[in-house]
Amino acid sequence: MLQRIGDATDDALRGEGILPGIRRSLDRLRPGSYADLQHVIRLSGDLGPEAFPLLLEQYEEHAGLTSSEFFTPRAVTQVMAELLVCEGSAPIAVHDPYLRGGELLTAAVEAVRRAGSSVALPTVRGAGPNEDTLRLAGMHLMVQGVPARLETGSAAPWTELDQPSLTADRIFLNPPFNASVSAVRGRKPEQWPYGPPPPGNDNFAWIQYALGKLNPGGCAAVLMPNNALSSANGQEQYIRQSLVERGALECVIALPKQLFRGTAIPVSVWILRYAPGRRKEVLFVDARHMGVMQSRTRRILTEDNTAAIVRAVEAWRSDGERSVSHVGVDGLSTAAEPDDIRDRGYSLNPADYVVREMAATRHAEDLERELADSMEAVRRARHFMIGADVRMKQVQRESDFVRALTGDSVLGHWEERPLGELCEVQAGPSPSLVKSTRSAEGDVPMVLPTHLRDRRIVALPDQVLVPREHAEGRLRNYQVAAGDILCVRTGTTGPSALVDAPQEGWILGSNLLRVRRFVDPVREVLPEYLLAFLSLPAVEEWIRIHSTATTAIGSISTASFRQLPVPLPPWDEQRRIGDRLRAYDRQIVTHRDFAQAVERSRAAWAEQVMQEAVTVMRPKKTRKEQVS
Repeated sequence: MLQRIGDATDDALRGEGILPGIRRSLDRLRPGSYADLQHVIRLSGDLGPEAFPLLLEQYEEHAGLTSSEFFTPRAVTQVMAELLVCEGSAPIAVHDPYLRGGELLTAAVEAVRRAGSSVALPTVRGAGPNEDTLRLAGMHLMVQGVPARLETGSAAPWTELDQPSLTADRIFLNPPFNASVSAVRGRKPEQWPYGPPPPGNDNFAWIQYALGKLNPGGCAAVLMPNNALSSANGQEQYIRQSLVERGALECVIALPKQLFRGTAIPVSVWILRYAPGRRKEVLFVDARHMGVMQSRTRRILTEDNTAAIVRAVEAWRSDGERSVSHVGVDGLSTAAEPDDIRDRGYSLNPADYVVREMAATRHAEDLERELADSMEAVRRARHFMIGADVRMKQVQRESDFVRALTGDSVLGHWEERPLGELCEVQAGPSPSLVKSTRSAEGDVPMVLPTHLRDRRIVALPDQVLVPREHAEGRLRNYQVAAGDILCVRTGTTGPSALVDAPQEGWILGSNLLRVRRFVDPVREVLPEYLLAFLSLPAVEEWIRIHSTATTAIGSISTASFRQLPVPLPPWDEQRRIGDRLRAYDRQIVTHRDFAQAVERSRAAWAEQVMQEAVTVMRPKKTRKEQVS
């Protein structure tokens, strides 16, 4: 069956001129069972084109991609597309010379479709050095119904002597940052109209390559690492000067850090124009403060964020077309003439131009209140921490604890039972069901893998919510109750967590499993004991081995999880083990809460004492702002 699927997919790829290889990838799969494979195929039949970006995210998370292969976050692709593709009604040629997962080209097509019938669909081309992601890009565009010409490219296309003279009206590009692929091949000065890039860094080689591939009147959106904005390298500074003085740079948008999976590096979007005949004023947008944390390591831009960025750029463009002086959006954007940029040493960092309110301007009474609240939080956290420490001392004094875990006389009374005989195992709802029920107006939280910390469930500011009528209706079977254990099902169980009373009625997330014990004296298991067992590294390894394999990720099925062998001691022993390990967990949590409270108090005190010292830390106004 997998071979037939691979052959059909490869035939479709060949029809689009894309190098096949899916059959070879599927041949490496070893599903846990035929039923697992049937289940995956049935689920796949319900997926629409909108599911492909979600699959790309999962692939990126588990495939071990390098930094030069990370996919571009969806909100970033939307901003880049909205700013470039909807300026006219004539058909345009769109090109991405460093394809990753096809996300930039797909965003361009989606932006054109949102603009309505007045804008013709673009012709699409792309190239990429990674054959695996090139195939993904081809499939990404195919499910959108977009014919595209994709080909194997180079990580340094300006070195390819036999490269065709392809040009485009719009170029989207997320190149490898700070790479030096072409350093050993030499650089010819005539290739670089804005100045030769320095050896060992191709950032400004990509900038000039994109400009060189534009048709007259064309434009490009290029992602750059923020070190390119104001680097001290003389060659890079000269290139920035040339871009400004010759009118090739239209706009720079600084984005917040932690947008990309796997790296916290902040990036910026550079909007470049086919230079001759355009104004030299540059718009700077400082969006570093935008976005919300989706997890401890990942930030996302909201729809309001992306809309605000696009509006700021469109307002500047509109004022330019009407020859109206543009002063920008307070705290977000400002326009600068070449003289202003020259005064700042040709820095392109929006933070050097956009004036934003600083935290140090808060009123003294607010700072006083913050300090008092933080010190009270320290006192409360210390109280709980002392209680946890006292309990741990009791545990350590009970010398028979280790013997109770390892003594042959005790282990002889233990029995082994499959998890399915002790508990009900319930998988989370399908992503499509979650998508159809979630709402910003909801009031019932959904538990996600990021909420499972220290074997407990914590609430986060960016909690996904569903309306109560859905929680008690369509999602009723996915509610959690005190005593349930939640596990991450994708790849490995990872962290497991015990549901407490405050989380009663919350909704189980798609990537989780809910383990709920049967209330039966013959087969009863204590939740605290079971949580301790499921948290063992050996159990995580068992689940990894029994997960259903795909090209990049594994997922444990409920049927397989029910077969997990659970060593079951007598009830009193379960309680003793569970109580002691929960005491460890309590100590971990209370010490961490105390440390966070002290950190907050320190920050509040420092801010109060030194607020006057930082009032000078703001960029000076541009000439236009001074006049206005």
